[in-house]
Amino acid sequence: MGTVHLAQFRAERNANSLLGRIRSAAGGDQLALVQALILDHALTAAEFSANDFRDQLPDLPHGLLGAAVRGLAASRTITATGRTVPSTSPATHGHRITVYRLTAAADDLASAA
Repeated sequence: MGTVHLAQFRAERNANSLLGRIRSAAGGDQLALVQALILDHALTAAEFSANDFRDQLPDLPHGLLGAAVRGLAASRTITATGRTVPSTSPATHGHRITVYRLTAAADDLASAA
């Protein structure tokens, strides 16, 4: 049982390290613009995945969209619904991606703006 937790910890650490390198390579402005697009879309959709706005984005450094989504999830601005859908990105060969929704706190911020 301890091995499973250690393996999960290592996988998360590696993923976070990779996302950190992606964020550094892309620059804060580009990451912020992608996150703004995600949030703009989320305000008009009850649930969403990266499939919903991938076509609206210019060519991005590999992994930046995932880093943007993961950053919003880590800050609890968006939350996973527990559902997944097949990715429409040809590069992913249809692997499953998470469906998200805005959190109540993010929804309150949007209505106050």
